[in-house]
Amino acid sequence: MSNEDLKMVEAKLELDRISELEKDKEEFDKLGANDWGLKDFLSVVAPFGLLLIANNFFTIESELFQVMCVIFFASSFVQGMVTAESKKTNRRINLLLKIIKQEQSKNT
Repeated sequence: MSNEDLKMVEAKLELDRISELEKDKEEFDKLGANDWGLKDFLSVVAPFGLLLIANNFFTIESELFQVMCVIFFASSFVQGMVTAESKKTNRRINLLLKIIKQEQSKNT
């Protein structure tokens, strides 16, 4: 193998490594976005549906019903936010560790 062929192979390997790092960076940036899915929406709406069903079977005073609606809304909303952010944070940490390991393996 000539010196020029060796440089071409090294350049190809480096381009592949850079391409992999760019994919990881794009995924890392995407995981930082704030998006809500259908599952998150249903987890917020489901307690209200259950409360309405319970209201049909039992007599619930209107003031108590309103307080329960507010509590269900607040708890569902906060729970959805915490769960989504926790998942994204864990995935971002895993991806960051992957990037760090790739950098360490390159340097050694």
